[in-house]
Amino acid sequence: MSQAGILTVEESILPPDVPINFQGNTGTGASAVDHLMNIVGIGSISVDTTGNTITISESGGSYVWQTVTSVSPTNPIQIVANNGYICDGVSLVTFILPLAPTLGQSFTIISNTSKFSITENGSQQMRIGAALTTAGSGTANSNTVGDYVEMIYVGFNLFISKSPQGTITIS
Repeated sequence: MSQAGILTVEESILPPDVPINFQGNTGTGASAVDHLMNIVGIGSISVDTTGNTITISESGGSYVWQTVTSVSPTNPIQIVANNGYICDGVSLVTFILPLAPTLGQSFTIISNTSKFSITENGSQQMRIGAALTTAGSGTANSNTVGDYVEMIYVGFNLFISKSPQGTITIS
C-alpha cells in the first residue's frame, strides 16, 4: 500500500494553495506554521497521523526465515507466503505450494546441505524460465546442494521463479 495521504487546503497565514492538514492511513494531522510535512508509506509501510505525531509502521514486509530438514517440523512442509526456508540435513525436503496465495506473495527455498522438491495443489502451476509444470501435479526439484529458488504468485494459480540459481528441474 502506498499512502501519500489526503491533502486539504484551508485558510491560514500560508498562501491559499498550501495544504495544512494531512491524513495518513488513519487519523489526521496539521502542519505547523511555515513547516509542511510530506510523509509517504510505500509497500507494507503504514503512516498514522494524529495531531503533530506521525507513526510509521511496517506490516510484515520482511521474510521469516527458518531452517528445515526432512524430519522437522513435518515432511512435506506447507509453504507459508513470505517465508524463507533453508534446507539442512541429508535427506530431501519436500514442500507444498501455499493453498490460497494472494497476488505478489512470495517464498524462497535454499538448498544448503540437502535438496528440495516443491509440489502443487489443485490446478496450480510453476514457471521457471520458459518451462512450465503440469497443472496440479507438477514438481520443481533441486538437483544439487546450493540450488536456490524464489517464487512469486502472479495470479491465475501461477507461481513464477525469480532468478533461480543452480539446476532446478520441473515436470
